[in-house]
Amino acid sequence: MTAATVYGTSPLQRHRRTRDELQVLDELIVAAVSTETPVTVRGTFYRVVSVGGVEKSERGYSAVQRRLLALRRDGRVPYASITDGTRFRLKPDSWSHVDRMLADAAISYRRALWDDQDVEVVVMSEKDAISGVVYPVTEEFDVELCVTRGYSSETFTHSIAETVRYNDACGKTTHVYQLGDHDPSGIDSWREFRQKVAGFAPGAEVEFERLAVTSAQIALYGLPTRPTKRSDSRSAGFTGESVEVDAIPASTLRSIVREAIEQHVDPEALRLTQVAEDDERRYLTALAGGTR
Repeated sequence: MTAATVYGTSPLQRHRRTRDELQVLDELIVAAVSTETPVTVRGTFYRVVSVGGVEKSERGYSAVQRRLLALRRDGRVPYASITDGTRFRLKPDSWSHVDRMLADAAISYRRALWDDQDVEVVVMSEKDAISGVVYPVTEEFDVELCVTRGYSSETFTHSIAETVRYNDACGKTTHVYQLGDHDPSGIDSWREFRQKVAGFAPGAEVEFERLAVTSAQIALYGLPTRPTKRSDSRSAGFTGESVEVDAIPASTLRSIVREAIEQHVDPEALRLTQVAEDDERRYLTALAGGTR
């Protein structure tokens, strides 16, 4: 049974879903998550919308949210497959013994990749939720991932400018990439961020680039749009409909970020860093064994 068989030619649903309809919706959700993991709840919703599983509305989002919760509780969708960057836990590191600390240090040890490069990369996410989607890539390449939550505070932009100034003093160019919604506020907040950072770090070598969402990506990926809020004071100079960054498939978003980062990585410097990292990790492991 296909989605078209159950839902007909239109994805709009005005009645309570039958058992068969729920079964098809569940299958679409499971397929979306397995393809895009890790993915946000809203990202899953957009994948289901794209295949006609639910309508693009708050009602459709609520349906996906409810069924995704049920599927996780039933064990059909792993909890780890859904990322939630809007909430976090804080606890200081602590250990029962020195040998346990050294063993953990050996496992988690990373050598700074960008110290031996002539550039440094920073990735900015407008949304908390997206941070969990792209972190597997930024973590792999030892790249700083920052969350702005819309318009950035003066404190935050100044801290980024300090990084830019420090890198410039070391003879390095800072490349700042951004992921954000294609809407009046999303576009304007990125403009303001660039302007403030440049003002705090005048003359420093810094390059800004918006990775997503761009007008070209909307057409290229056939992204679902939503009406632009004309009540937004910034909408006067904005043309077309709006698109959330969550609408880009999680796997595609990670590929976009990976491609942006990889163009700055010196392969030989990366190889040497990894060799040194392996040696130093073995040294830490030996120390852990010697404390027993």
